[in-house]
Amino acid sequence: MLRTKHSLSTALRWFVATVIFSVASLGLAQAESAPANDGLVLVDAVGEAEIQFGDTDSARIRALRKAIEAASVQVSAQVHSTQVMENGNLTVDYLRVNSAARVTDIHIMSEGRQGNVYQVSITARVSSNEVCANVMANHYRKTVAVTGFQMDHPEQSTMGHLGSVDRELAAYFVNGFGGMAGIRALNANTMTLYPNSDAAPTQLSPRMTLTSAVDAAKNLGAQFVISGAIRELAMEDPHANQPRVWDGVLSRVGIERPERTRHFVFDIFVHDGYSGALVFQSRYSTYGEWNEPRNARVGFATGRFFSTDYGQEVKLLLDQAVEDIQKTIQCQPFMAAISQVNGQRIFVDTGASSGLRPGDFLSVYRTSQHFDRQGDTFWQLSDTRLVAEVKQVQPHFAIAELAIGSERLNLQMDDLVMAW
Repeated sequence: MLRTKHSLSTALRWFVATVIFSVASLGLAQAESAPANDGLVLVDAVGEAEIQFGDTDSARIRALRKAIEAASVQVSAQVHSTQVMENGNLTVDYLRVNSAARVTDIHIMSEGRQGNVYQVSITARVSSNEVCANVMANHYRKTVAVTGFQMDHPEQSTMGHLGSVDRELAAYFVNGFGGMAGIRALNANTMTLYPNSDAAPTQLSPRMTLTSAVDAAKNLGAQFVISGAIRELAMEDPHANQPRVWDGVLSRVGIERPERTRHFVFDIFVHDGYSGALVFQSRYSTYGEWNEPRNARVGFATGRFFSTDYGQEVKLLLDQAVEDIQKTIQCQPFMAAISQVNGQRIFVDTGASSGLRPGDFLSVYRTSQHFDRQGDTFWQLSDTRLVAEVKQVQPHFAIAELAIGSERLNLQMDDLVMAW
């Protein structure tokens, strides 16, 4: 059961036109699309990429990615156009194309180098009803660390001896992610990100980042950090669960005791471990009947707990939260830190445990730390436009090779590799 509740000076005149229309009406889809028998759409698309440092492998990967993106927008696209006018002159013309289509069954029809450009032509089947667009390597398992949950009102956990809910809730999420594709979960329930629950997650920089999430992710080797706060565990009527001497008499004349309704409300936050950015936030709430004696040692997430009406409603809520988080993380790119550089070789801080295999290609990004006017730090990623090919894979690390020496890119420890 789920119940979820820039600025320019005055001399500038803004003219913002947001237009949402199909790509077909713009003529952006150059290739013919034919419906397939299985409900998908058969699409032809072309992608091109400039060859840099003579690295045709990197250019090929980027050209293939662009071809997949082109196939995606042919079937499902939203085009947003924003224009800014100053004294009657167009100063900014910004176009953004988004797609929610998924590309599958990709066949490369032709590919090759044309001068300093690599071109790839594909045929693929595209579905427009997916949550997130196709990603070239989204089968990788992204490491997620689940921290302990803060409680707004610890005294509300007394009834039923649910005081361990701050740790057991995190453990439940870890177990829930265990059977899901694309996630490798770590139990960090002894760690909390907020000094008090009221601050969750308001201790953010102006750029909506949480630096403590970055620190936690580095310590745990995680790409994402899940945290949260338990807002309510209270009975609706604090005295409803107390037996009274006249209950039996009233019951015989058809007057029942008031319902023993107990509430469960919690917030959950998912932060990117490399930037501290908040990528998911939601509040979940439910209630159920709590019939256990006032001093019963039930415990949170125990068999006895889940046998109650209240426990069953809480379980439905938690399973919904697990599914929501999995969908969010599945749509995020796979990232891993570079732990060591040595000439053309780079060592990646994850391996077979995340699904890496020899022959995989990973895009290489430089990371740099900056400071804003308030003195808060934030991290910026810069695409080197090169890829590294995975050569060796161990359980917890991998070795990949670049087409050029890492010193030409000034790669350092804690730079990143990424796959979509």
